[in-house]
Amino acid sequence: MTMPTYTPPTSPYARDPFYAMGAADAYDEHKAGLNVHELKRRADEMLDVPSTGRDSTDLYVCGYANAVIGLLNTHIAQTNAQADVAQTWLARKQGRETSTLHQRHRAHR
Repeated sequence: MTMPTYTPPTSPYARDPFYAMGAADAYDEHKAGLNVHELKRRADEMLDVPSTGRDSTDLYVCGYANAVIGLLNTHIAQTNAQADVAQTWLARKQGRETSTLHQRHRAHR
């Protein structure tokens, strides 16, 4: 299965150092072993705090949240690809790979 790749639009804040620090922290925490669900919970907590009016804090939170969204989208794409492989394997094992029902479930809408 081929997955299309898209070039994400560049944020107007992408060159801001505080935005970059937020994104880097999210990626570093993910590399350190935190799963995407824990990162999403942390991002939600940061976004729930009222804005302090300081641009640096707001940009940090935006960078962190956007990085978490990217990591979550990657996780979802990997899970979907693994589910597709598992479904195909199970269909082959059960001898229904060419059945109409199997082909209908594999068709993309």
